[in-house]
Amino acid sequence: MKVLIVDDSSTMRRVLKMGVTKALAGQDPVIFEAENGQEGLDVLRKNTDIDYVFLDVNMPVMKGDEMLRIMRQESAIKHIKVIMQTTEGVRSKVAELTKMGISGYLLKPYTQEIILQLMTKLMERESVTA
Repeated sequence: MKVLIVDDSSTMRRVLKMGVTKALAGQDPVIFEAENGQEGLDVLRKNTDIDYVFLDVNMPVMKGDEMLRIMRQESAIKHIKVIMQTTEGVRSKVAELTKMGISGYLLKPYTQEIILQLMTKLMERESVTA
């Protein structure tokens, strides 16, 4: 399993990396990191077989929702599942992101346990639809 973590905070990337590694224990995950949406797109375009992107909404250079919008327009990467992370618990923002095709979202601050629960839920959903 391949995962890309896109967040301008090195602390949040570290927390996510530990949580994802724990959630995918035994699957030997490959984890990529990027500090903003532009770097994230560059990683995706070189690694179109990434399974999940954890994508922060508010970042410099390119915000997460802009990266998501571009992802959904590019045939080589539009299939990749995206989990948005945000401090914005506003229902309208979550609804907007859901319409753009996200697989889930995390409200900051979150813990490794919350990441584990979300990843378990997403993988169970995939196994049912497969």
